Amino acid sequence: MHSDVAALCPRMRAGVFFTPTPEGDGVLLTNGSDVVTFQGASTYTWLEKLSPHLNGGHSVGDLTAGLPSAKRQMVERLVGALHEAGLVRDVAADEPHTLPEEVASAYASQIAFVEAFRTSPARRFQRYRESRLCVVGAGSVFTALVEAVLLSGAARVTARPVTGDPVDRARLDALAASAGGRDPGQTLAVEPLYGPDPAWAARAAEGADVLLAATDHAEPALFAALDAACATAGTTLITAKVVGEEAWIGPVCAPGRAPGSARWSSLWRRIGAGEATGRFLTGPVPGIIANHLAFRAFEYVTGVADDAEDTTASGRVVHLDLETLRTVTHTLSPHPAVEASVRPATPRPDEAVDAEELAKRVVAVTDARLGVLAPVTEEHLDQFPLRVVRLAVDDPRRPGEPFDVWGAGTDFDAARDAALRHGLAAYAARVAAPGPARGIALADGAERQVPVQGDAASTGVAAGVTWADAVEQGLLDHVLSGLPAGAVPESALPLDLAGLRLTDTAQRLCGLLTVIGGELRAYAVDAPDGAFVRTVALNALDAQLVAHGAGFTADEAVESALGQLLLSHQAAAADQPQYAPSPAVRLRTGARAPGEGRYGSLVEALRARGKEPVAVPLDGDAAVTGVLPHLLKVVLLDG
Repeated sequence: MHSDVAALCPRMRAGVFFTPTPEGDGVLLTNGSDVVTFQGASTYTWLEKLSPHLNGGHSVGDLTAGLPSAKRQMVERLVGALHEAGLVRDVAADEPHTLPEEVASAYASQIAFVEAFRTSPARRFQRYRESRLCVVGAGSVFTALVEAVLLSGAARVTARPVTGDPVDRARLDALAASAGGRDPGQTLAVEPLYGPDPAWAARAAEGADVLLAATDHAEPALFAALDAACATAGTTLITAKVVGEEAWIGPVCAPGRAPGSARWSSLWRRIGAGEATGRFLTGPVPGIIANHLAFRAFEYVTGVADDAEDTTASGRVVHLDLETLRTVTHTLSPHPAVEASVRPATPRPDEAVDAEELAKRVVAVTDARLGVLAPVTEEHLDQFPLRVVRLAVDDPRRPGEPFDVWGAGTDFDAARDAALRHGLAAYAARVAAPGPARGIALADGAERQVPVQGDAASTGVAAGVTWADAVEQGLLDHVLSGLPAGAVPESALPLDLAGLRLTDTAQRLCGLLTVIGGELRAYAVDAPDGAFVRTVALNALDAQLVAHGAGFTADEAVESALGQLLLSHQAAAADQPQYAPSPAVRLRTGARAPGEGRYGSLVEALRARGKEPVAVPLDGDAAVTGVLPHLLKVVLLDG
């Protein structure tokens, strides 16, 4: 340890503060977020004396050269502990830089900011300073961005105005004139974006390492052209766009990102178009938007941003409310219509994704504004006797207009799981492209062409724990389709509910329905061989409530029907019809382990009736199938 610590050239990180412990038996240190305690009555005194020398200009060996052995060991232990806690860094390990002293001094605050997060701060700042930055745009945000980039220390900046607005041009000329005077190594070239040939976007992208684009109003055609050109040229693109009364900064579209990473077009598809009034784009607001964008470029190029080194990280976008100036960082999910992605292989039937695993995985595609799913919420919904949650789901065909689904269950975990699976399946069904699709015949596993896809019809759409579980759900969905909503089928046969064998969950549901009062009756409904359908009815609330349930055993069918009936009553009693049983609502009651091959008899029965059951994988969005591969739609083709 002596030789390792002695060779360190320790420098206290910026923003580190220390104070004696209240008891006086140690020292408390903080970097603004974490607090570290070092014990020892003399530790604070030693640190107070030592801290002025922790500036990176001396090695520990130099600092302790004249000290007795015991005191030298004390200093080495203290510096070693500070280094291990990340409160000091070893300047000797920094990469070399060639910044002139006057430049390092002029931009000391920028370098100190980098130093708070990464090693080799001067070298990282030099990387940013020497990058070729091109700023494209028009209006007050554009000119404020050019100024922000210059103040951040970039040496080679090109401004490419989209229009010939004289106000923009006058401001750019003033910035160009002052750039060299304040910083002799800095230049600002002003060149029109558009030229006589159609290669203007490629020319702008190829002449820059980083291209920043910002306008006072959304310019989808401009941003789309720049996005495509930067992707081809290998240039990093970061944009700021004003949509409605909001500004969106990001994502970083850089070479080397993981395949399928979200780019600008995904953002546009997620938020949709909005009409900006410009009433809040005054005073300091354009500068605030510009500073966010300039800072995003600075932290990415210098490597301060977490996603600068983690190329698999999801796209990060800053949302700025122009009225309140409140900022929120969002995670952008790639949009399948515009992002190239590798389509996953057919899911393995044995790859189980249970409720706990799905809750972990779904975080990758969850965001309140830019995710496939928003966070699950209970809102003001009644939570007894069943738990109910709402989930907003992005509609890939209607940017900025999500749709809602609901999940219900006997506890919160069950309700959340039902909503998550329903939301992912409903989204995946809308992603499917119109036209023929590849399906898998359930009878023999052979490939079949399904003539019509791309619709959002919910019948047969399913998301399972396993592939077989999803197939079971899709088949039972078809078994239930066609039954009269809210009515007992004429062919139904009365059952003695008291004589039925009920699962534990069904007994609980039945008990809750009995407490409500009224007459509870059960019926058997005709179903294809291999499936069971049960109907239950309750005369209560001055009205008759009727619900249907299906399963591969009579017990499952009764439990499902009782759960649907209880949910109907809860929705009616609470005057919350939004989660009454419908295609937008999924209910999960008992926790059963789906088996393999349970649907064979049902498939054969459907074929005997002239229908060929085919499972169509809903794999149009690789990000979603990476979370839950067992997404499908069971289609009944005419035999």
